[in-house]
Amino acid sequence: MARQALIVDDDAASLRLYSLLLRQAGMNVSTAGNGLEALRIALDQKPDLLMTDVRLPLLSGIELIKEIRRQPALRHVAIIVVTAMATPENRVLALEAGSDAYLLKPTSVLIFLETVRKVLAQERMAHETV
Repeated sequence: MARQALIVDDDAASLRLYSLLLRQAGMNVSTAGNGLEALRIALDQKPDLLMTDVRLPLLSGIELIKEIRRQPALRHVAIIVVTAMATPENRVLALEAGSDAYLLKPTSVLIFLETVRKVLAQERMAHETV
């Protein structure tokens, strides 16, 4: 069965690019343009992977990650932040909130796909040991 990804970004070009890459990697992909929509979709679909930007309308990426981690049914979700917010403070906030990886835009396709592979492998191992 194909794994499910949810991509959250208010930039349409980023949504298209990351959706294409993940679909080509064999994943089913849903998208959201803001944090509240993403939370609703995540609660409904329980994705394997959440990719989010930091700056989002209605609910920031950091707050979205915190909310996802509070939900027992979503604790298994692998989370990658992909953002242009290059400050060390944002990286620390994202990781403290529960992100598994933090990538800066623009990132290479190879680094992006390898990061996805790694966080999904870690999520699978953690899920199997529970």
